[in-house]
Amino acid sequence: MYRKLLLLLIVPLLLAACGGGASNTASPGNEYGVSPASDAPAAPAAATAPPASAANSGLQRVTMALPFIPNVQFAAFYVAAEKGYYRDAGLDVAFDYNFETDVVQRTAQGTVEFAMAGATSVLLARQQGLPVKTVGTIYQSFPVVFFSKASNNVTTVADLKGKTVGIPGRFGDSYYALLATLYANDMQESDLTVQEIGFTQAEAVLQDKVQVATGYAMNEPVLLREQGQQINAIRVADSFPLASNGIIASEQLISENPDLVRRFVQASLRGLADTLADPDEAFQLSLKQIPEARLGDPKLQRTVLQESLPYWQNDKTTANGLGYTDVESWTKTEQFMRETKQQTGEPLLRQAVDVNTAFTNEFIK
Repeated sequence: MYRKLLLLLIVPLLLAACGGGASNTASPGNEYGVSPASDAPAAPAAATAPPASAANSGLQRVTMALPFIPNVQFAAFYVAAEKGYYRDAGLDVAFDYNFETDVVQRTAQGTVEFAMAGATSVLLARQQGLPVKTVGTIYQSFPVVFFSKASNNVTTVADLKGKTVGIPGRFGDSYYALLATLYANDMQESDLTVQEIGFTQAEAVLQDKVQVATGYAMNEPVLLREQGQQINAIRVADSFPLASNGIIASEQLISENPDLVRRFVQASLRGLADTLADPDEAFQLSLKQIPEARLGDPKLQRTVLQESLPYWQNDKTTANGLGYTDVESWTKTEQFMRETKQQTGEPLLRQAVDVNTAFTNEFIK
C-alpha cells in the first residue's frame, strides 16, 4: 500500500507550486527562485507537449507554461484545446511543463507567452523586478488545507495547538498556508511543533509520523480517503483569503499585443466554463492530453478533478465573470507577506508591492 501511495503522490498541480523567501536560491516548484530551501527534493518535470493544432496554418503559435506534469487540474486549458476554442481564437497553443520557478522567469523574459502561477509568485517576482502580471485568476480560493486522521480530532485551527504539523519545507504554498493561518488566528509557531518532511505529507500522516500536515485539498486528503482513511481537513481559505493561482503574462506582451492576451484568456475561460458545466466530459477530454504513463489511477484522477471544481468559482465570479481577480484578497495577501516574519526573521516581502499593478481584469470580459 505504501508503494502505491508514493506512486500516486504525483498528483499535485500548479499547485505543486512551492516557493517564497528572501534568498535568490532556486528550488523545485518554487516561485521564480526566491526560496531559501535549496535542498528541497526535486519534482519530475515533463517535456513540452506538441500543440494539438500544429498542422493548421494561419494560426499564431503561443506557449502556455504549466508548473507541473500533465494533470487533470489543468482541465480548463485541455478542454479549450480539445474543443477548438484556441483554434477559433486564431491560436496554436503548446503546453510546456516545468517548475513554477522556471515558468515565471520565462514569462518575464518573453520566452513563453503565458504561464500558470500563484499570486504570491507574482508579488515576489515584482519585488525582484520581474514584470509579470496576472491576467485571469483560475483558483478563486486558496486550495491548501491542514489534513489529519479523524482519530486525532483536529477539526479547527485551535486544535492545531500542541500538535505536530508536517510541511514540505519552509517555502511554497504549504508554508504560506501555515504562516497565514497563524497570522489570521493570532498564533505563534511555538504554539505547535513544525516538522519539515519533504513532499511526503500523505505518507507521514498515514504512518503517524506527524499528527497533521499541509497539502492541497484535491491531493493528499483525496489520496488518503481513497485508501480508506477517515480524514479531517481544515481549509486555509476559511481563516485567511490568500490570493491564489491564475494565468500570467509579461507587461511587455500586455502592452504590445493586448488582443493576443484577450484571445488566449477568453478561450481559456470558455474551457473553464465547460469544465464546470460538464466535469465528466472535461475529464475525458483531459485524458487526451495526459500521457497514459502519467495518468495513474483514473478513478482517483476523476475525484481530483471533482474536488478542484469548488475552488474555481465563487460568488464574486458569478457577479463578475470567471477569471475575476479580487483586489481585496490581493491587498490582504500583500500585507500578510510584508508583516509576517519567517524563521530567519525576514518577511516574505521585504518592501511594499502595489497590487493594482500586479493584476488586471481587463481581459476576462
